[in-house]
Amino acid sequence: MNIDNKPGGKMRILFLCSGNTCRSPMAKVIMEQGLKIAGRLDRFEIDSAAYDSLTSNCASKEAREVIRLKYGEDLLASHRPKRVTPVLLQWADLILVMTGRIKKGLPPDRVFTLKEFAGDNGDVVDPIGQGLGAYLTLAAEISREMTKIISRLTQD
Repeated sequence: MNIDNKPGGKMRILFLCSGNTCRSPMAKVIMEQGLKIAGRLDRFEIDSAAYDSLTSNCASKEAREVIRLKYGEDLLASHRPKRVTPVLLQWADLILVMTGRIKKGLPPDRVFTLKEFAGDNGDVVDPIGQGLGAYLTLAAEISREMTKIISRLTQD
């Protein structure tokens, strides 16, 4: 899947996790920062949402801290969790979910787990309640997968 093959311009990517407080917003930021470094951010629109019910009105403090440590600023400060809607699903060209369970009921031609799309296996495990160390591990895991995904989406 190469962005140059997308008619009409920007590729729209939607990340989904359970509550949209850590995994999917972190994936969104990590992808945006990777695309910015690659000089390709202008060719993508990226969003994130919750597959399940909302449990908070902001990103988790651990997710915010890890992103601040990784990029030098709190890029999740203004994040407000939202639930996935039919409009968001229609908007997305590619839907990347954190676990296989989240694929249920979504458009099978556009939905993949994050690891599956990167060429790996398994789920991105929810770190909720496990402390900052688990979030640091999560960010490293998402970053590794995102490097592969960005390469796949931007190869010329």
